[in-house]
Amino acid sequence: MIIKSKQNPLIKEYKKLQNKKYRKEKQQFLLEGFNLISEAKKYTNVITLESSKDLIYKDSIRVDYEIIKHLSETKSPQNIIGVASFLKPTNKINKTVILNNVSDPGNIGTILRSALAFEFDTVIIENIDIYNPKIIRSSLGAIFSNLNIISTSNLEEILKDLKAQNFKLYYTLLDVNAKKLNEVSFDNEKIAVVVGNEANGIDKNLIKYASEKVYIPIAFESLNVASALAIILNKIRNK
Repeated sequence: MIIKSKQNPLIKEYKKLQNKKYRKEKQQFLLEGFNLISEAKKYTNVITLESSKDLIYKDSIRVDYEIIKHLSETKSPQNIIGVASFLKPTNKINKTVILNNVSDPGNIGTILRSALAFEFDTVIIENIDIYNPKIIRSSLGAIFSNLNIISTSNLEEILKDLKAQNFKLYYTLLDVNAKKLNEVSFDNEKIAVVVGNEANGIDKNLIKYASEKVYIPIAFESLNVASALAIILNKIRNK
């Protein structure tokens, strides 16, 4: 049987997953494209919908291509859509990146890729739906990896907890007490690198938890948050 109607109860249910609140309620999200879906299947349960005659996955639900387009948020989707279960974070943290109100999906996706590339085990994200389709696409599959991704609405409590666990918190900001990147040793086993909002930087109420403040001396005005962070993570990996 091929599902052709947008009014099909199952399709109506999956369509609702384009809404952030409904994603959180159902603990599910939509995925587009074979590469992302194949990566996701390694780490979580994924239901697949396909419009091709020759199914990639034997247990896929056959649908008309118009259904794929109906569920997709891209202009020319592939012939497959996935409905995936939320990933389950762990509390095993050793080296983490912390995002304080970083809001741009492209930056967040790049940061996830950088954290994975430079061998950080965790990314903690504040006040962001990590299952936003733009973040998933820009992460290029990094969201489906051994990377531990934690979403929080109370970053201050997490910072307090990390300090209590003897983490050293490196804040990226321009400050009279900040050190140049090449002057920082990053010698602690437990490391957290904190970056702030693209426009406003790190929340002033959170600066008191900093172990050290770090900046990158450059000739140009500034780097965006994802580029600056990649330089710091590379420095830490190569210390």
